[in-house]
Amino acid sequence: MRIMHPTDFSHTAEKARALALDLSERLGATVHVVHVQERYTESSFGPYVVNLNPDLLKLLEEQRSEAVRQLRESLANLTPPGGSSELRWGRPLPELLELAPNFDLIVMGAHGANRLDNFFLGGVAGRLVRRSPTPVLTVRDEAQTTTVQRILVATDFSSAAENAWRWCCALAERGKLALSLAHVLVSKGPQPLAQTREAVEKLEALACERKVHHLLREGDPVSILPRLALEEGADVIAIGVKRRSAAIGLLFGSRADGLIRSSPVPILSVPLTT
Repeated sequence: MRIMHPTDFSHTAEKARALALDLSERLGATVHVVHVQERYTESSFGPYVVNLNPDLLKLLEEQRSEAVRQLRESLANLTPPGGSSELRWGRPLPELLELAPNFDLIVMGAHGANRLDNFFLGGVAGRLVRRSPTPVLTVRDEAQTTTVQRILVATDFSSAAENAWRWCCALAERGKLALSLAHVLVSKGPQPLAQTREAVEKLEALACERKVHHLLREGDPVSILPRLALEEGADVIAIGVKRRSAAIGLLFGSRADGLIRSSPVPILSVPLTT
């Protein structure tokens, strides 16, 4: 199993790296640390570089070489024994999407909605989740999780959610992780008893013969699920998402987007591949 950890060397990325390392030990996986750097151009050093004398141009080139050396050294320092690192050049989203199919899991930091979307792991994390063929575990700076022992799998009984459940079951077996299964009835006034019974029956059918704790609550999933995870002692919330091929990120206002942007509990987004 291979885990990719994109980093921008931020505090948030370091929290994600801690989970990537923990999961690598539990799953017997290797970790590939990658940083995507925008290409250096003459404009990076100011508008008047073309008019500078050769000696100054040489100095600027030496400074650029030193910056690259420091980036590679930083990546090497973040790479665990048996792992690998890579410095790629270009725009982060296309580069990470190109790498994604080569890995079984991506673990990365995700900044909050109050950051500007063009920060490396802000908008990129959301768009990568929506388009990646590989499951993505996003970790916010507010996260306190340093290890993964239990996963709370949220389901709305859709095909994407069922796929996420199957994927998490396989992951749990490999890493000896505990699972909980939850469904949130969206609040629209009093819930008919028949609807509640149907949800319970669907939870039991989905769990099949697995001995997992079933959780049924009513309210807004974006606010309810993190609280349920804390009650259960779950370290991660898993959700199913549908991939989008267009160059867009998560739909504004979607529950997946809301969880990634607000949940203090890391979110594991498992794509439904078609």
